[in-house]
Amino acid sequence: MASLDIISWFWQHSFPVVVISILYVFLQSWLKPGLRSIPGPWLAKFSNIWRFYDVAKGRPDITLYKLHQKHGDYVRLGPRVVSVKNIEVLKTIYGINAGYGKSSFYRVQQQLANGKPTVTLFTSLDEDFHARIKKPISSAYSMTTVTDFEPFVDQTIHTLVSQLDKRFDTPGLPCNIATWFQYYAFDTIGELTFSKSLGFLEQGRDIDGIIKALERTFDYAGKIGQMPWLDYVFVKNPIRAKLFGAQTGPVARFARDRLNERLNQNEKTSTSSKQPKDFLTRFLDAKITHPETVDDKQVFSYTVTNMFAGSDTTAISLRAVLYYILKTPQVLARLNEELSAASQAGSLSFPVTWRQSQSLSYLDAVIKEALRLHPAVGLPLERLVPPSGLQLPNGPFLPAGTIVGASPWIIHRDKNTFGSDANEFNPDRWLKKKGETEAEFKNRERAMVRATFTFGAGSRTCIGKNVSLLEIYKVIPSLFWRYEIRLKAPDKEWELTNAWFVRQKNMAVYLTRREGRI
Repeated sequence: MASLDIISWFWQHSFPVVVISILYVFLQSWLKPGLRSIPGPWLAKFSNIWRFYDVAKGRPDITLYKLHQKHGDYVRLGPRVVSVKNIEVLKTIYGINAGYGKSSFYRVQQQLANGKPTVTLFTSLDEDFHARIKKPISSAYSMTTVTDFEPFVDQTIHTLVSQLDKRFDTPGLPCNIATWFQYYAFDTIGELTFSKSLGFLEQGRDIDGIIKALERTFDYAGKIGQMPWLDYVFVKNPIRAKLFGAQTGPVARFARDRLNERLNQNEKTSTSSKQPKDFLTRFLDAKITHPETVDDKQVFSYTVTNMFAGSDTTAISLRAVLYYILKTPQVLARLNEELSAASQAGSLSFPVTWRQSQSLSYLDAVIKEALRLHPAVGLPLERLVPPSGLQLPNGPFLPAGTIVGASPWIIHRDKNTFGSDANEFNPDRWLKKKGETEAEFKNRERAMVRATFTFGAGSRTCIGKNVSLLEIYKVIPSLFWRYEIRLKAPDKEWELTNAWFVRQKNMAVYLTRREGRI
């Protein structure tokens, strides 16, 4: 009878009980120690719904910039989420062996393979595990090793210009260069990983729909990553797996198919001893030298890392460099002058070599500035405060488990570091100024480099950074040496979508072959 009385009482008072429970949860979030004094959107203090909605709108970088302009170094984006602009504290958050692991945001990006999440170098949350799987193959990504891959990149550049010549070297015929940069990036990473062109450039299309699939993956990860528990509802749901069978994500499926193609080749078609070892050969070598860490599953994980992070970010960076050059006539003129002078001096070939590109100081400044103003990553690089907590300079003490992070789009616009014109495209900021001593320039340059988050920071810096830079520093001067390039609609702005990576569209250009350029 007592049980019935309790049930009856609860039923009669269910509404106020639910309301009180919700209020309790909200108040607990709002008054969380250390975070309650940090300003931010009102709803963000109670729920992650605010940041989910902001990312879903497609330009959270603009929102975050305005919030930091209004509130200063620290902005509260969720019940236990803080965006940081103070460059000094970033040394702590992203320092090597600092103990700030990645948040569950990255778990959402773990691709399913036969129904199980594939933990990669990029998506691993366990710092010890990340260190173990990185060690066997880290040397393969060093710049010394990566420059051995130049023949693969040269081959892809030749294929790119061959297709551009065939399809777009006609007056009045525009080229959607944004798409062709994606094809170039995919085929290059295919050559570097599998010694095999994936066919994007030759066929001039999205092979297996992987580019569209990648866009959907990032759109999903950007939004769902703000409320990671939703991933277990929509994708990594064991009930869903039982009902619909083991799933394999599009990127993992694409990487697995390319891996199987390579492994099924006979000895005659495998990598020649005269060719540099591709990534897959180095991954398989790691199986022999580090059998305690690298097995077939780990080799597959390495290839997923290459395909997942090695194409989209490079394509975004290439678009940014080209766009800012074409939108700034004086920059275009100076770059063409530098390339012409190098060509006349006999120090420029086609494709441009890595060594040659490193002697082009204005090209270097242009690329650095474009990557500063438009880094591929458009959301905060989330980390978890360790058990010791975090004392924010000129701010509160954050308890363990708080999510902290900085967005490259915010850090790269810091006027104290990059100057009062930090929101403008100005390659000269990377060059020595008139009247500036060498020591003054070096100090200013070091400060800018320390504040550059294009490829992340610390032990989790993008392992493919050197691969991406090799592709960029070779293809950009090669294209401007070979073609006169101009925007179809120079007065119009491109279209940006920030879904974790900040993708660009509306980049139609006209290409005109320069006389005498083979």
